[in-house]
Amino acid sequence: MEMIWYNPDLDLYQKGTRTEFNAIVEGSDHANRFSILYQFNHSSVKLADKILNSLNLVRQSRLASGY
Repeated sequence: MEMIWYNPDLDLYQKGTRTEFNAIVEGSDHANRFSILYQFNHSSVKLADKILNSLNLVRQSRLASGY
């Protein structure tokens, strides 16, 4: 299963498995600030990639415009 989450350490949305998510959270000083946004089965990886790219594009646009 693939997941999309917000990583407050990097101020970035990321995608990966539950195992990858757990490893990143365990290494963070802000573990309570991580949020899982979506979970996908393996056949929906292309959709997950599109959503991830859209989330990060919006985040970058907001940062550039000062919001």
